[in-house]
Amino acid sequence: MRIGRLLALFIGLPFLGACVVGPDYKAPDMDAPAEFVSQELLKSLNEGKTDADFSAQWWMGFTDPILDQLVTAGLDNNFQLVAARARVKEASARLALAGAGDELQTEAGLDQGLEAERNLNDADTTKTASVSGGLSVALPLDVFGRTAREVEAALAGLQAAKAELRGRVLGISSEITREYLRLRGSQRQLVLLVESVHLQEKTLSIVKSRYEAGLSPELDMRRAETSVENLRAGIPPLKEALTNARNRLASLTGQYPGVYETLLHEHQEIPVYKGKFPELVPLAVLTQRPDIRQTEEELKRAVARIGLAEAEYYPTFRLIGAINIGATGVTGAPALNVLTASLGALIDQVVTDGGARKANVEIAQSQAEEALALYRDTLLSASEEVEISLAAIKSSLDRQSSLQKAVKSSEISFYQAETLYQQGLISFLDVVDAQRVLANGEQQLASERTNYATEIATLFRVLGTEIKAGT
Repeated sequence: MRIGRLLALFIGLPFLGACVVGPDYKAPDMDAPAEFVSQELLKSLNEGKTDADFSAQWWMGFTDPILDQLVTAGLDNNFQLVAARARVKEASARLALAGAGDELQTEAGLDQGLEAERNLNDADTTKTASVSGGLSVALPLDVFGRTAREVEAALAGLQAAKAELRGRVLGISSEITREYLRLRGSQRQLVLLVESVHLQEKTLSIVKSRYEAGLSPELDMRRAETSVENLRAGIPPLKEALTNARNRLASLTGQYPGVYETLLHEHQEIPVYKGKFPELVPLAVLTQRPDIRQTEEELKRAVARIGLAEAEYYPTFRLIGAINIGATGVTGAPALNVLTASLGALIDQVVTDGGARKANVEIAQSQAEEALALYRDTLLSASEEVEISLAAIKSSLDRQSSLQKAVKSSEISFYQAETLYQQGLISFLDVVDAQRVLANGEQQLASERTNYATEIATLFRVLGTEIKAGT
């Protein structure tokens, strides 16, 4: 009767594994709007572009080989990405470790011995030799889903690590692109500033000639000198910005400062984005953004840990078995062979713990509530970032249009003022003012073109563009 009950226990325990305690994860409703406030702008940015789709390697839309080279180097060598890839490997190993808790465990042993016993009365020696070997097995039974929840939590951790890696890939590619565009913008501003200085020096030469001829007062000459030096004072900060940008690009690509002094020394125009933009609606953005994927996986992990905490209220089960075989021989006697086998079940149950299990459940539930709040906050922040980026692009386009008209008008005004001054029809202050307005307008236009290009890089980041290569 007892043997029958024991067999029934062995047969029945594995089928209890379907009882997994704790809540199952259900994806929260995103409740995303149908369109962005600036959805039409996304469509208008693609007007006149014939490409069927945008490239996942979106920075190539700037058609700049040096930029392509820098982004590729960053995706290969950036140490933040190296660390993120290591975290993915660690999470994968933790998943394997979590699953190992439900697997059959086996141990084997071998023992050999030789003993000699001498009788002091008759000087006889008795020798005993023995050898034995054994195999033991233990099979954990995940009756209440403790291991299943551990695997769920570890799998969510792995997916979160992968999402973090994708987010860092997108962030690094965007940051390298933005820094490179700022460098080209500073170069353009420096070229314009040097040209303005040369123009002012030309005007200063004219004023000096008029002063020496007695046609202009010394005050005009001093004002011209002041104007030249004020412009020249703007050159060092731009050179400093260029040095800092080159050093930052070196750091982002896993290099020491100075490595790009030659590659990025020659001045080039600010790259213009010619590729296509992804016309995504909010739901698509919220579905693919790496930071949202990461926070959702962290929410999954937190929910799974509630089940882990609740499983501590229930007993653990293990089936154990062992088989041993051995032989013992004594001098002058036949060997004795022994075979033993055992089979059993272990049940562990915590009876009292001073409220520790209850506290652990409450902690896990609170962490899940926190993870849900962070997930929803990330959804809202992601939508806000897209709207901010689109608004910045719209503002930059409008501002560039006005600045282009202003610069064109300022050029005409300056040359007219210079001619009228040489004819003695206007004061030198009018010339200085026309030069100042032109120089400021050119600097603002170059700055706004840089800002527009960097906002495009920001847009691809906040849209969560999936990068296929180099990850």
